[in-house]
Amino acid sequence: MNTLSGTWSWLTTATHWSGPDGIGNRLGEHLVHTVVCLLLSCRIALPGALVLGHLGKGGALAVNISNIGRAVPTFAVLVLLLLTPIGTYGQWSTIIALVLFAVPPLLTNAYVGMREVDRDVVRAARG
Repeated sequence: MNTLSGTWSWLTTATHWSGPDGIGNRLGEHLVHTVVCLLLSCRIALPGALVLGHLGKGGALAVNISNIGRAVPTFAVLVLLLLTPIGTYGQWSTIIALVLFAVPPLLTNAYVGMREVDRDVVRAARG
């Protein structure tokens, strides 16, 4: 059976659309994970990035240190978190892993966004 017909067969089977393993339930779980991870990541990364971007000091170092995290394989972090006591608390190991990988791009982009604001706009806002 090829992949396309197998996918079509799975999608057209009624048992995959309802119940605890149904598509609707899985979609809801996915959305909850996404919102929780995004909120936690923003809560961690944005305040520091905005302060560093405003001050203009130490931001490059913070961005470079946070970008080191991008080199770590996602699956390895998830497996390591599952093997620790955190892995016994339901989905928290997944949420922590996703937050760890969402912080570097948020920190970098918020910092760069603050640093790239036109100086004339900043002077006008202060005036």
